[in-house]
Amino acid sequence: MLAPSAIATSGFRVLVLEDDRFFQEAIKKGITLTIPGGQAEICVTAREAIERVQQSTVLYPLAIIDLHLPDGDGIEVIRHITKVHPETSILVLSVQSDEKKVLQAVRAGATGYAVKGDTSLSITKAIEQVLSGLHPISPSLAGYFLRLAGRENTSSQNAPIERLTTRELDLLREFAAGKTYQEAADSMKISITTVRTHSTNLYRKLGVKSGLRALSIAKEHGLI
Repeated sequence: MLAPSAIATSGFRVLVLEDDRFFQEAIKKGITLTIPGGQAEICVTAREAIERVQQSTVLYPLAIIDLHLPDGDGIEVIRHITKVHPETSILVLSVQSDEKKVLQAVRAGATGYAVKGDTSLSITKAIEQVLSGLHPISPSLAGYFLRLAGRENTSSQNAPIERLTTRELDLLREFAAGKTYQEAADSMKISITTVRTHSTNLYRKLGVKSGLRALSIAKEHGLI
């Protein structure tokens, strides 16, 4: 987890794509409670968010994205952020909870998915979990992901695996020990940005979208 003092001194910027004023204020409050000195940069359209990412000279460590927008779908924004800045953590905050849309968001690069109005996973709690290196998910969606994991488990047995680097294997072992991104970074004596980059490469090589699936496949193939 990022230390509060480090966040405050680095001018932690959060890209927020949300056109509803009520949720804009709720997100700002969540950021204030979890990130001392954090700055919410509000965008209300997909185009505005993409332009903001393209023009920014400083990385956004966190992006909070709605999916239903006046000019399109937030999925395209997630894909763009993941392509340009793969180290950015992306939290979806949306009223949409249908399985197809959730899966599209995760495959596009979302780190977590919170359904608007879910009292079991508040905006503040979801932000805290993302900053801790976790993958928050609304409980109402948990059953779907369990079913999906079961289907993937039967279909990924023969998935091709590229050769992993020494550092990527080291990171797998850190994850296997239950460490967060920050704890892994401290143990490996590298920055959390580098950890996220290694993690992105790991997921790509193993053909997965989460640390749990990466560990499962790695163990199946004797990598750890």
